[in-house]
Amino acid sequence: MSIRSALIVPVLACLTAGIVPCQPTASFLDRLDQFSRTFTCAKANIRSIVHTNSIPDDDIETGTIFVRRPGGTTLFRIDFTRPNVYTAEVREETAEVYHPKLNEIDVYDLRAYKDIAQKLFLLGFGMPGRELAANYEIRNLRHDTVDGQAATYLELVPKSPDVRKQLKSIEVWISDATLCPVRQIFHMPDGSSRTAEFSAMEVNPKLPGNTFDLPRSAKRVKAN
Repeated sequence: MSIRSALIVPVLACLTAGIVPCQPTASFLDRLDQFSRTFTCAKANIRSIVHTNSIPDDDIETGTIFVRRPGGTTLFRIDFTRPNVYTAEVREETAEVYHPKLNEIDVYDLRAYKDIAQKLFLLGFGMPGRELAANYEIRNLRHDTVDGQAATYLELVPKSPDVRKQLKSIEVWISDATLCPVRQIFHMPDGSSRTAEFSAMEVNPKLPGNTFDLPRSAKRVKAN
């Protein structure tokens, strides 16, 4: 599993039910603006699916994701449990992958990709509607249903030419109940895709203070 596959998760199976007209885009973005003011953290189960055109079988992993937004930045932690056990964390300027069997942490410098990383990992987790509209062209906004959950579907095309070099478009299904993602599909320019499916979403749970701590005893290795 590459760092790109592990981290572009944050982070989706078939859709059900018919399509019905959705609320106006402005109304939906206003709801996201209001939600962003109260969102602090989230916890959910995650199923990550990586599709590569040159490889016949998709790479599928499952685990638990934790998200926290302290002071406007975003912290992500994914504890993968199947088929391999490891932890991937994304902070403001670094990504860290902890391998418990080796007691080793691979550290990746994200400073060159800081703006892109923050935009992608914040997507659907408390991103204000005005910021969404500023960074993406919003297409095909409509009501839909995913795994029995009422959701709002939207297709996003990055406005930044630099971002489009790495990301062609994103499909997102935002739960009407939690205003957090049920499904995200990141489409890459080379035809590959990264899908994340979320379930058992908890919004603003009480996360322990050490949720984003990795073992201090682990050996840290610069990976780039």
